[in-house]
Amino acid sequence: MYNKGVKMFTIADWFMGVKDEVNDLEQRQREAELDLLILMMYADRHIDENETIKIKADSESLIWENREYHIDLYIDKTIASVRNVMVNRNRLELFIKDIALRLRTQEVKNRAFVNVEKFMEIDFDISPKEVELLGQIDEIFHTLEY
Repeated sequence: MYNKGVKMFTIADWFMGVKDEVNDLEQRQREAELDLLILMMYADRHIDENETIKIKADSESLIWENREYHIDLYIDKTIASVRNVMVNRNRLELFIKDIALRLRTQEVKNRAFVNVEKFMEIDFDISPKEVELLGQIDEIFHTLEY
């Protein structure tokens, strides 16, 4: 039985577990998977500075080919975007659809969803807001075609 609030592994462990899968993707797909992770981290409407620092440190192991944004700047940009979309259901839906389109294939969308679902289970305490957001993501990922 799991103990609520006891973390069995860290964000770094999660990144290491999916790093090879994510690194095998095209850059746009990598960015979309990172956007999805940050979106889920913000489901409770709060990402504190320590979480941001941890995301940046742990993401350094990912292959990053975006010449416009270093990964740290990309993460900052994504956090700002996520904060903006979380206050409006229509913007949130468009953001999730954009992620789905960038992931492109159903196989990649399914794998990204499973990865983010595993990540959300890290602390064994998924909030109702997180469950609702996972449901919305799942629905969009399975109804939106590339």
